[in-house]
Amino acid sequence: MSSSPPLRITVPASTANLGPGFDIWGIALDLRNEFICTRANRSDGSLKLSFQSADTKIVPVASLPKKIDADNLFVKAYNYLVKKAGQKPCAYDVTVRVHVPFSRGLGSSSTAILAGLTLANETLRREYQLAYRIDQVLEFALEFEPHPDNLTAALFGGWNLCLPKINLNALDSTGKEKETLENKDGTATPSDLAEGPSFMHIPLKIRAPVKLAGIIPDLRLETRDSRQLIPVTVSRTDLIFQTSRVAALVALLNEEKPFGAQTLAFRTAMEDRLHTSQRAHLIPEMFQIFEDWYQEGALGCFLSGAGSTLLAFWPSNIDTTKLDLSKRLTSKKIACVQREFQIDTNGLMILS
Repeated sequence: MSSSPPLRITVPASTANLGPGFDIWGIALDLRNEFICTRANRSDGSLKLSFQSADTKIVPVASLPKKIDADNLFVKAYNYLVKKAGQKPCAYDVTVRVHVPFSRGLGSSSTAILAGLTLANETLRREYQLAYRIDQVLEFALEFEPHPDNLTAALFGGWNLCLPKINLNALDSTGKEKETLENKDGTATPSDLAEGPSFMHIPLKIRAPVKLAGIIPDLRLETRDSRQLIPVTVSRTDLIFQTSRVAALVALLNEEKPFGAQTLAFRTAMEDRLHTSQRAHLIPEMFQIFEDWYQEGALGCFLSGAGSTLLAFWPSNIDTTKLDLSKRLTSKKIACVQREFQIDTNGLMILS
């Protein structure tokens, strides 16, 4: 067994969709899950995980896993990559310090997938002198989570736009791309997976004087269930509506001058017809909460990922800590954590 010091892998939380950008982009946030991996003297190559809450206000101790089942994404990702490389897994004891709450629309599953793959890749590099490139790690991650928005943000940091590439092997006789379906368990089932799903990522800049702030309600929403509410097809009118908002949001967040007359344009740019209204009933009075925030000076409000976290872009000169953003939900006896977020620009980090 190696006597090397523990390997520390830290992966940031992320927020995806940002209103109109369903499944195409995400922003990394300054909450990080930390995976402390210590080589263990076991010949079976097993992983033994233990969980700690790094902040009991955001991650109550009662929410931590009581046991590690076969579907644990960290374990599955680790074993998947080692097996793919044709090597024998090494045993580890892993302590997970949890900052990112589970099933709140902040990319908790992405942190687990990427950390598991990274531990496997580091094991291959250190033990077998093998390693995969970072773009390959992203491809492997898509086997577990077919939408790349949270994954790219967590892996690279910052705000990332994801572009699906066309697999020429997956075109039908008319030149149209064969349909890619998503199973109920969230896995991908493309018609042709010969080369696997593939995405390009383009880093985007936020030059506007804004910050992110909102609430994390004590409401657990599973992504795979929430995604069942999304329409399979959209009309031409809705397509034009969505693409115009996406373009507007990119332009507005790239504007360095303080907002004035463009405040209405920012709110308009956050409008969505694909997923927000379809999920609104899952969070009591969501649109009324947004309206309250707009009255307080918010620029654009949105549902983070599949929820239940609600966020908004705010002018940087507004102190949101002096505002009660959770009053509607707390009046319904739904506990919330209110928080300002900084954008994480580092992405996944390996420390030892």
